[in-house]
Amino acid sequence: MSTAAPTSSSSAATIINSSDTPGPIEETIVEKLVQNLKPSYLKIANDSQKHAHHAGIRGATNVTESHFRIEVVSNAFEGKNMPTRHRLIYGLLDDELKNKGVHALQMKTKTESEIKK
Repeated sequence: MSTAAPTSSSSAATIINSSDTPGPIEETIVEKLVQNLKPSYLKIANDSQKHAHHAGIRGATNVTESHFRIEVVSNAFEGKNMPTRHRLIYGLLDDELKNKGVHALQMKTKTESEIKK
C-alpha cells in the first residue's frame, strides 16, 4: 500500500492505494478526488481481478482497472445525502466511467463530523 502527501499546505490527507504501483486510471481517480473534494482521508482499492471472469467484463478493453472500492472523508459532503454524494463522485469520474472502461465503483462517503461521532 502506498500513502501520498498533503492535499494542501495547511492540512495533510491520508491517501491509501491498494498497490504500490497503481495504474493510470487509479492515479487519475485519486488526483480528481483529491483536487475536487480535498479529502482528509481517501482509500482506493482496485478490485478488478475479482471481476475479470464476469460476463459483463468479457471482451472489454480494460480488465485491469475496471472495478474500484473508494472510501472518502471530506467536508465537501457536508449537508449532502448519500445519493447526492455518490452523484458528485460519478460526475467527477464521468470520463473514466464512460470512456476509460471503469465498470463499477463501490463507495463509502463520510464527512469529518460523521467520522467523529
